[in-house]
Amino acid sequence: MTTLKKSLLLKGIPASGGFAFGEARIIFKWVQSIEEHLIPESQVDNEIEKLDNAVDETLVELEKWRKSAGQKIGGPVAKIFDSQMMIASDREFLKRVKEEIKSDRKNAAYVYSRLIEETVSPLRVSPDPYMRQMVYDIEAVSQRIINHLAGLGEHQEAVFPPDCVFVAKEFTPGEVLSLYERKAAAIVTTGGSAVTHMALIARSLLIPAVVGVEQAHLKIRSGDRVVVDGDEGIVRVNLPAEEWSELRRRKVKLTGRHIERLQKLPQFPPRTADNKEIELAANIDLPGPIDDILASKKIGVGLYRTEFLYLQNGKFPSEDQQFEVYDRVAARYHPQAVVIRTFDLGSDKYFSDDRQLRESNPALGWRGIRAALDMPKIFRDQLRAILRASKRGNIRILLPMIADIAELRKAMSLLRRSMVDLRKEKMAFDQEIKVGVMIEVPSAAVAAEALAERVSFFSIGSNDLTQYTLAADRDNERLAKIFNPLHPAVLRLIKLSIDAARSHNIPIAVCGEMSGDPLNIPLLVGMGINQLSMSPSRLFNACQIVSKMRCDDAVRLADEVLRMKNLKEVEGRLLEYNMSLQ
Repeated sequence: MTTLKKSLLLKGIPASGGFAFGEARIIFKWVQSIEEHLIPESQVDNEIEKLDNAVDETLVELEKWRKSAGQKIGGPVAKIFDSQMMIASDREFLKRVKEEIKSDRKNAAYVYSRLIEETVSPLRVSPDPYMRQMVYDIEAVSQRIINHLAGLGEHQEAVFPPDCVFVAKEFTPGEVLSLYERKAAAIVTTGGSAVTHMALIARSLLIPAVVGVEQAHLKIRSGDRVVVDGDEGIVRVNLPAEEWSELRRRKVKLTGRHIERLQKLPQFPPRTADNKEIELAANIDLPGPIDDILASKKIGVGLYRTEFLYLQNGKFPSEDQQFEVYDRVAARYHPQAVVIRTFDLGSDKYFSDDRQLRESNPALGWRGIRAALDMPKIFRDQLRAILRASKRGNIRILLPMIADIAELRKAMSLLRRSMVDLRKEKMAFDQEIKVGVMIEVPSAAVAAEALAERVSFFSIGSNDLTQYTLAADRDNERLAKIFNPLHPAVLRLIKLSIDAARSHNIPIAVCGEMSGDPLNIPLLVGMGINQLSMSPSRLFNACQIVSKMRCDDAVRLADEVLRMKNLKEVEGRLLEYNMSLQ
């Protein structure tokens, strides 16, 4: 008699977009139990030598991963391993360990473990996200050193079939690289957050990932059939056969190997059934292998997030460091446009320094353009770097979190001053560079007419526009039913922005998660959106939807939906239209 496996619906934090199917494989990484031993004085030097050897072996492993990351993803992400190598070889810390081995005559593994725990314990409860992130890196490095001290070295990896969903309490950045080599369909973890180095690498390698799933490594069992939605942060386990089959039919077996699907992308840009070209673009979180695929397909970048430059190093990069990154991406995608958004960081992500603010609600606090204007030197460094990289003519500048005309004026003033300085220094840049604003604060949508007079384009950030309009935290699981960009109030703000863009003859895009949902694409096109920018993992399905729809039908659909008064009506009508395209 066959035992039916229990079906589960688990919610976590979306860390890397994409939709994947596969059999689960649980990875248990049991922490080595370290016992305390008193050692004879004659063995002290031997214990210190064992520590040095363990550190050296760990550095060799980290260097191997650093080179692998550099080849597969690029230099910026490889720097994550540089920071781990610095942790492993920290002279002051190792000096403390050696001194305690000598003074207490205790075994190296025990002393090292105790001092590591002493170091990370206060960091685990720190209100500073960077300090909490440091715990993952310190523990990842220290566990390898402890393994070498215990004579374990690098464990022999088990053999798994391709397209497995790997589940663990946590994965290190190096382990994510290893899972990529083993053709992982997706990653699910009990711990972690969307801003850990593990999540950054998963995104750059296009591996769908959901983190922060309560007891995922205990609730899911090896062999379970798992569906991972990396965009929504949902993990479905052991769905009934009919639901499993229906999901596979609807999602066209999207297994998470998005690079392969992008290589097979149909006609681009896609055309509707009545032969109208629809502009699609990609959102980029991190440089990686996806860049070459997108560039070869002549797919532009509708949103290039620059926060990774800060988050991976714990400090703002210099103008020259930024220029190297922006110039490289401009060259790679040329002649396609690349829209570079200036730093959109809030007090919940800035690392501890004199400017650090402690805010109970960072989403409504010191972030985006507000923070940039309060740090003019940092902001001007970034503007100068972007301008210098714009000399090919395909760079656009996007300003985040603009709430009113005053903020825009201040930002534009700094931009003009940067241009004047570059002219004096005889540095080339695009003299006619296009500057746009994010419409993600309701006040910006209401003031869209005035903003449209002063900028070259709009880009709607549907995620923030939705959360601010509906007073519903986008990351609060309890508000998941309320947080919906199809709410009539949100749609009316989007329509206000579209009307203002049209009246001033400037293009308008949507770059939030809303733009990549096949249910929403006909509506947005019908409303008059000029460009849909989305996660690269969603481009394939978006092209399929576009090829089946007709623009005149989409316009009629939008007119009908905009007259509706509640969310249920809107969703029902869009679902009905979507089904008619199948």
